[in-house]
Amino acid sequence: MFKNKWKLLIIGAALLLVGGIGFGLTFNNDNVDRGEAYHREWQLADGDISLVKLMGDQDMRVNVTESTTGKSYVTMNGHLSQEAINRLDKSVKANQDNLTIDIENKQEWFSFLEFQIYGEQTVTIHVAKGAKLGELATNLSSSDLSAHDVTAKMISLKAGSGKIEASNLTADTTVVTNSSGNIDLKNVTSDLEVTNGSGDNEIQGVNGDKLSVASNSGDIEVKSVTAKTTTLTNGSGSIDGEQVSGAVKVDNNSGDIDLSGLNDAASVNSGSGEVDLDFSDLKKDVTVDADSGDVNIEIPTSFAGFLDLRSNSGDIKSPNIKTSSKTVVKVRTGSGNIKIEQ
Repeated sequence: MFKNKWKLLIIGAALLLVGGIGFGLTFNNDNVDRGEAYHREWQLADGDISLVKLMGDQDMRVNVTESTTGKSYVTMNGHLSQEAINRLDKSVKANQDNLTIDIENKQEWFSFLEFQIYGEQTVTIHVAKGAKLGELATNLSSSDLSAHDVTAKMISLKAGSGKIEASNLTADTTVVTNSSGNIDLKNVTSDLEVTNGSGDNEIQGVNGDKLSVASNSGDIEVKSVTAKTTTLTNGSGSIDGEQVSGAVKVDNNSGDIDLSGLNDAASVNSGSGEVDLDFSDLKKDVTVDADSGDVNIEIPTSFAGFLDLRSNSGDIKSPNIKTSSKTVVKVRTGSGNIKIEQ
């Protein structure tokens, strides 16, 4: 019996050694296709730009800046296969009020043990003074996306698998969608809708009427949010928020909920996990429904409403409050303690 184990260990070690040698040989310079360097520039029509759409499966960095020539145009550079560059030149039509760029790798075959590493493609949208960008849209199948300093009426950032990173976004509406990968957003002045299949979501600095973040699996973290309504929904993972101003609705199936800087109505539904809420002001009703987990709420000393607290299995601790308002803090737990501090 022990001899068989030793044989298996020796065979496993040999396979790891062979695999390591193969990996090293595969990633030598002769087996890596780094593409051809290119630089392209496309002039746009005078006046407002209706749409710039970017598609493909390569990492992409997007910036919007004011043109210094008095004309609107788009520049793009990086490394791609010669086939992709040729197709790019044929497909992009300049001197229009819209531009669609598709750099998806459509080669049918690739050499065995040859890897394509083209790096990041850089796209800069130069908008003439006085002109406006209607929509910036991306649809990347499997790559990272970085977008910065974008002002448009509509911003739509979509990736299939890869990280989405964006900052300084200004729009009426911004929609960010990722199937699998982290989302990192900073300084968004817009209504914001974020949907992620699997990956962590970090959002800092939002100013708009609505913020909505939904994730199937992954942590949600929001900071410095000023919105009329904030909706945070998670299937599995923690939900954390700091300085969240406005009405808040939270639904978490599995994971802790920790929110601070609250100052408006709040509705929290927790399947499994601890709930911690900290209010800087409390003049609207608060409802917490937790199946399993402790609930801890910090309320301001000025609160003079009702405390409606019930737990099927757990202790309840709360201050004595002289009631003079109709505001209600209602907490229900299936299994867990309830603690209210003032």
